[in-house]
Amino acid sequence: MTSTRDDSPQLTETDLRRKLLAGGTAALALTMVGNRRVSAAGLSSADLDLLKFAQGLELALRDLYDEALDVDQGSAAWTAMSDSHESFAQAIAGLSGLSANERNEAVFAEYRDAMRGTDRAKTAYDLESVAAATHIDLIGKLSDSGAAEVIASIASAESRHCVVLADVLGSGNDLGMTLVNSAQPIEA
Repeated sequence: MTSTRDDSPQLTETDLRRKLLAGGTAALALTMVGNRRVSAAGLSSADLDLLKFAQGLELALRDLYDEALDVDQGSAAWTAMSDSHESFAQAIAGLSGLSANERNEAVFAEYRDAMRGTDRAKTAYDLESVAAATHIDLIGKLSDSGAAEVIASIASAESRHCVVLADVLGSGNDLGMTLVNSAQPIEA
């Protein structure tokens, strides 16, 4: 039997917010636990550059969700997404000592109009897929295990965002959308 959107459970704005907040909170918590602390002094300049790139991506996503909020004022979903990416950028700041104030302008410019358009949920799914792929790519480039842990926790949360957004799009049973990420990473 083929599932359609009509027979799949529909998420209310509150349900979506809870799922998104749970993912963001879990990722932030993962950045704060562990047996060792990492300070910016212990990070190589290459790792700091990669973390700055990741942070810029997170700030661009935060601002893109704010663009969607300009259209869907008061949306709990877009607020939760924006807040999650702000938290991810702040987690990177806490680890690295980098100020969380510079977004990736190229990513912002590329997706801004789409996040203000009519297919915002699909654009958000695409953004989260690209962000997850990018962070997974960065994990292999980082030499510091603490930095890699932080980026891995963010990638995990972004992957969960994709699952929720696939469900919102009516494709929650589409294993290609929920389990396979074919997005290409943005090169740092």
